[in-house]
Amino acid sequence: MANVYEGPTDGRQSDEAIAVSRFRPRYRALTDEEKALHDQLKDKAAELEALYAQVKQGRYNSLAITALEQSVMWIVKELTS
Repeated sequence: MANVYEGPTDGRQSDEAIAVSRFRPRYRALTDEEKALHDQLKDKAAELEALYAQVKQGRYNSLAITALEQSVMWIVKELTS
């Protein structure tokens, strides 16, 4: 998975320290190691999504996908904070 924001930072990224905020208007620039970890997390989530697709569709499958999406959202938020 290629990093979306390769190259110089844009208006959403900062090279300086950013105060902790629940509603961050800007994100800190990630290191190369953090970018690699981000990609690994998203790749593993995509693998799980593909496995879930092999199970019949239904309410519980939908709940599992929602929980997976939420899990990835929270861990990426922690990584980028």
